[in-house]
Amino acid sequence: MSHRSIVLLLLAGLAAGGCGGPIQPGELRRGVETVGALAAQGGLLADGAARDRTKATFTRVQARTLAAETDHEAEKLADAHAPAGLAGGKQSAVRLAQRVAGALGDLQVTPGDEAVARTARDSLRRLSDDASALARRL
Repeated sequence: MSHRSIVLLLLAGLAAGGCGGPIQPGELRRGVETVGALAAQGGLLADGAARDRTKATFTRVQARTLAAETDHEAEKLADAHAPAGLAGGKQSAVRLAQRVAGALGDLQVTPGDEAVARTARDSLRRLSDDASALARRL
């Protein structure tokens, strides 16, 4: 075998080793806590926009960043294999992350609209609380 073939086999083995296996309760809980923290950060951002204390450009960029992080967390959770006992919690976590990303997306699209920012703020605060409650149940 050539040196290149060996390297490719090792890389394929490492990639396969990182996948698979069911998600553990602690991993799921940490994912939900991450989503909750992103929602809380988004709520603070939206509050600043709702009170016209944040520049629209800053709000847009920050909302985009938070939404991308939330989407990434949703993808990780959706891709994870959950044993029967965690499947419902995993589904709830994915839906929660999607709702957080949606509220952040609304803020990103219209960062200068104070009414949209108030709605996003209220929604993100509620979603952060929902994430805390879900994490406690897991």
